[in-house]
Amino acid sequence: MNKQTILTLTSAFVLAASFASCEDIIDVDLHSVEPELVIEGTVRMGEPAEVLITKTKDFDAPNDYPPVTDAVVVISDDDAGNRETLFPNQDGRYVAASIQGTERHTYHLSVTYGGLEYTATTYMPPRVEIDSLTLWKLPVKDIPDPQIHFVDPAGEENQYYRYVLRINGKQPLLQDRLEDKVLSTENMDGIVIRLPLFINYENSGRDDDPVKQGDVVTVEMQCLDKDVYRFFETLYDVGSAMANPVSNIKGGALGYFGAYSFTSKDVVMEWDE
Repeated sequence: MNKQTILTLTSAFVLAASFASCEDIIDVDLHSVEPELVIEGTVRMGEPAEVLITKTKDFDAPNDYPPVTDAVVVISDDDAGNRETLFPNQDGRYVAASIQGTERHTYHLSVTYGGLEYTATTYMPPRVEIDSLTLWKLPVKDIPDPQIHFVDPAGEENQYYRYVLRINGKQPLLQDRLEDKVLSTENMDGIVIRLPLFINYENSGRDDDPVKQGDVVTVEMQCLDKDVYRFFETLYDVGSAMANPVSNIKGGALGYFGAYSFTSKDVVMEWDE
């Protein structure tokens, strides 16, 4: 590895700490009785851009978000010179017909609703390949956790990552700690990274055993820009539970607009009983 420093991101206190779970679902914590607009825009590599627009409700209302289907949504791919107006389905999801996610492209979002305009810009960094995915077991856990291995490219183009885990290609697995969900390499540029992703298998969503021998865990590593990373960092951070996540949308709406490239790998769950 040309004398690159090998970084193993583990913490000694983990052995004594209890594992706290956190849903990997975007659920904006409302701290106002006034309904607010929520915009969740994504440009996923190789897929059409899409924007979900909903509104929050009062504390005593049912915990669902009514869709907004009468907004004017425009997305442009600045590098390709494309601009498209998106049209909604009944669930408030606006899907592009021609604009798709491309590495190293910058995208601009404009949402006009209720006489106000909300804007955001996002950049899709190039994807970083996962070298391998192995299993690593803490002495205090009965079941091992996946450990991701990859090389962070030198330079500032790739510095922010998010991890999404699934079991048997279905429901997301809950990760125990903030650093298992997002990673910044601002201060560890161009190194080899070995990152255990500690999983709360007891809350895997399965009625039987949390995980069985032979189950397949998929790890998707997303490459983000700094503003989108900051949104997820504050979303996942239990210390910011009394505030809404930091949004990159200008104009006052909640949510985010993010482009991301990604790679993924599978690992078969096998361990000594």
